[in-house]
Amino acid sequence: MGLGIDLLVRAGFGLDPLSIFQSGLSNVFHISLGLASQLLMLSILLVLLFLDRSRIGIGTILNSVLVGAFVNWFAPYIQGDGQALFWLRMLAVSGGILFVGVGIGIYISACLGEAGIDALMVYFSEKFRLNIRKVRIILDIILTAAGFALGGRLGWATFVSMFVNGYIIQGTVGIADKILQRIT
Repeated sequence: MGLGIDLLVRAGFGLDPLSIFQSGLSNVFHISLGLASQLLMLSILLVLLFLDRSRIGIGTILNSVLVGAFVNWFAPYIQGDGQALFWLRMLAVSGGILFVGVGIGIYISACLGEAGIDALMVYFSEKFRLNIRKVRIILDIILTAAGFALGGRLGWATFVSMFVNGYIIQGTVGIADKILQRIT
C-alpha cells in the first residue's frame, strides 16, 4: 500500500481519498506523508478503543504504523515530480491504484483486524444501519473534501480510485480466500 501511495504521489494525477486527507495533514503540519498517515491512523485507533474495541487486532496496529513507514521508505526510490513522460505517469497511476487495492484486500483477508478507516466504516454502517458501500462513499467524499481543503492532491485518479478500489479489494479477497481454502 505504501508503494501504491508513493506511485500516485509521483504520477501527479491525484491520490486516493484517505491519502488526500493525509497529504493535506502533511501540508498543514509540515511533516512527511508517511508520518501524517501514521498519526492519523493511530488517532483513529484511539477513537476505536472507545467506540468498538472488537474491530481492533494486531493487523489494525500494524497497518497504522507500517503503511506510513513504507510510504516514507519507498519515497526516495520513486523518482519523478509529476512531469515525467505521460505514459510513465499513467503506468504509475495504474500501479498505484492496483497496489493500494490489493494491499487492502490482503490485510482484510488476513482477518487480524481492520485498518482504522475500515473499522470506522463498519462501525458507522452498523450504528446507522446503512450498507457499507454507502458509508464508504460518504467517508470518501468527506476525506476528499477535507483533504483538498487542507491542500491535498485531488485529481482524476482520485475518482478512478473511488470507483475501482472496491472491485480490486473484492477480487483480492476472493483470490486470497481460495488460496487459504486450498492450504487448509
